[in-house]
Amino acid sequence: MDTDKKKSNFGRISFLASTILSSPAIVFAYSPLLIALTVAGIAVPFATGRFIDSLVGRMSPVAPFVTLCVLLFIRAIMTPCLQRFILSRARSIELKLQEKTICAIMDLPPPELSPLAEGTFVAKLTRDTYAVGGFVTGLYPHLLTAIVTMFAAGFALYSRSPALGFAFMAFIPFSIVLFLPFSRHFATTSHAVRKRSDGAFAVLFDFFHSLPFLQILAAGHRFADSPRKSLAALKDGNCAMDRLTVAFGAILNSILVAGEVAVLGLAGMFVTKGLIPVGDVVVYQMLFLTAMQSVQGIVSLLPETAALREGIDSLGEILNREPPILRGRRLDSIESIEFRNVTFAYPGSDARPVIKDFSAIFRVGRVVALVGDNGTGKTTLLKLATAALEPQSGEILVNGQQLKTLDAYAFRRSIGAVFQDSLLVSGTVRDNITLRDPAFTEECIKEAVMLSGLGEVVERLPNGLDTRVGLNGQSLSGGEMQRLAIARALVRKPDILVLDEVTNHLDADARETFGKLLRRLALGRIVLVVSHDPALIDLCDEKIFCQIPEQPSYTIL
Repeated sequence: MDTDKKKSNFGRISFLASTILSSPAIVFAYSPLLIALTVAGIAVPFATGRFIDSLVGRMSPVAPFVTLCVLLFIRAIMTPCLQRFILSRARSIELKLQEKTICAIMDLPPPELSPLAEGTFVAKLTRDTYAVGGFVTGLYPHLLTAIVTMFAAGFALYSRSPALGFAFMAFIPFSIVLFLPFSRHFATTSHAVRKRSDGAFAVLFDFFHSLPFLQILAAGHRFADSPRKSLAALKDGNCAMDRLTVAFGAILNSILVAGEVAVLGLAGMFVTKGLIPVGDVVVYQMLFLTAMQSVQGIVSLLPETAALREGIDSLGEILNREPPILRGRRLDSIESIEFRNVTFAYPGSDARPVIKDFSAIFRVGRVVALVGDNGTGKTTLLKLATAALEPQSGEILVNGQQLKTLDAYAFRRSIGAVFQDSLLVSGTVRDNITLRDPAFTEECIKEAVMLSGLGEVVERLPNGLDTRVGLNGQSLSGGEMQRLAIARALVRKPDILVLDEVTNHLDADARETFGKLLRRLALGRIVLVVSHDPALIDLCDEKIFCQIPEQPSYTIL
């Protein structure tokens, strides 16, 4: 457990180091300037003490006053410039990290992608990347400033009064140890807040995705309890973090006040005994306050550090995954798909398999119908055949080779699929047919449009193939969306064609036309059909009857 914790901490530190190094200007320009600005801040108490001593000693205060003004003006001018610089770098780093995360998400195979909620991805791309950006704009400069200030102020105190210098240096580890329990509390609370935030994102996305349909039936208000409860849970977690932060700040400020009073009292005693000039009272007070604020700055980073840690861990769930094997064996063509004793159960289904010990072989040139009642695993079989799901046991062979050893990208390009929900992307009709692949020629697109029956729909559209379909195809009817999905499958000229309730939204003429097309589609490819349409089923070469698998229960008719 300790080894895993050390590896985890090392991984977080490495992540932060690489984040800073991804913008070299932060290391080689911003950091030295920030250190110089911090040192100038340490010099201000000395310049102030010299100015006061010149007034008390009735000497010319011009030189000390000019020095003090120069230091103050340098800080006033440089501070906003450095802030603007680091903010712009942070935004660039956030964008790079978001692009890296999107690339990592794109590399996830369908079986790993499907279980993750949409809201979870959005949380990682916004909340967690912003947390890392906050490290660049807040934690990193504060930590660098605090460390430089702490040692510079401690050395300056020691040079003026070894007793005060030793007292201050001894106080640093004491204060850090004092606040270690808070670090653990912040880590625990921040983790709970992150989990509640993930849950809230997922629930909100699901709710707003369903809301248009629910509002049609005047049922939206009856489903609003879920987002309300998730937001209330998130609020409770944030309130717990707020209470911890307030308590933490109160203790920290109390220690600072106590230290300031002690320094003033000690410095006042030194003045009355003639051991130091009056101006040194201000020097000691300002140095001690500066030094203590540096310690306070380090310790006060605990809440932000806890949030940053959770952000890094959250992004790591995507970025630290093993990259998928994309460069496996490539097949010139797909001749057969074989299931050998395949069993599959969805997560959270009490391990009850949807498919159990299923064996069958699907060959090129054959149209196979999967028939049976709803919930008997027909669509699941299609998704297993297309590698959208992975079986818990058994194996799937393509041309006699294990599916998981093939080049995943090449295999996916050989698939054409039309599922029950005709998922359309935001864009034009052409975008939805080609999925923005420039390899498809105009001739290929027109052929797919004609075969699918989409031609008459395209002719009615104001801009033809370049007409935008709207989010989820909201400008098209159900039948038009289905024809568009069929055209998308056909344009790929796939080796495997998967049709899930493909005629559901089609009218009688379109169903008859598609039935005739089905025989042509079988030439040179494997066609798998799920349907309740008797006419379409009768056109298939083979039929597999599916039942709820209390026992192995697949019968090839």
